[in-house]
Amino acid sequence: MSDVGSDIESDAWVADSGLFIACGRQQNNKYTALRRFAHRNGISFVIPQRVYAELGGAPTRSTPGQTPINSAIDAGWVTVADELDYTNGAVAAVMDSVRRFIAQASNRSEDQIEKADTALAGVAMQLLDSSNAASVTVVTTDTDAGKGVVRAIEAQGFEGQIEFKNGFDLIEEIT
Repeated sequence: MSDVGSDIESDAWVADSGLFIACGRQQNNKYTALRRFAHRNGISFVIPQRVYAELGGAPTRSTPGQTPINSAIDAGWVTVADELDYTNGAVAAVMDSVRRFIAQASNRSEDQIEKADTALAGVAMQLLDSSNAASVTVVTTDTDAGKGVVRAIEAQGFEGQIEFKNGFDLIEEIT
């Protein structure tokens, strides 16, 4: 273990599919370490509905009849976020900003950016804007998405309340 403890002060942790994909099957030591980390620190990773849809298609060979993400939800260390409120101007603004940021950083067209990446920003903004969280840590293996989320949410006046944690780094620190 290393200095992950300094990051645990966040009220909410929003995670992308890359974190769970990098952990692998439920029997994998990385998956077990992530589960232990969440339980030990009282964290329930919040995943956007789009991320849940991505992970719900996991191969059935993981655990017959049960995908790893459903097992994590059943165990209480992962929750699926509420539907995004696209009528909330701040939510729409951060999602648009993240899409532009990722497109520019990766030299891709905006229409090629995954909607799950922008949903991370939407969920984080919704949690902060509704006062359901005083601070949010976004965990993703996509550095451009993570940086874009922080920049977009800080531009909405939430400086110091949003943090990006690289999912690969988190896994390495806890295993």
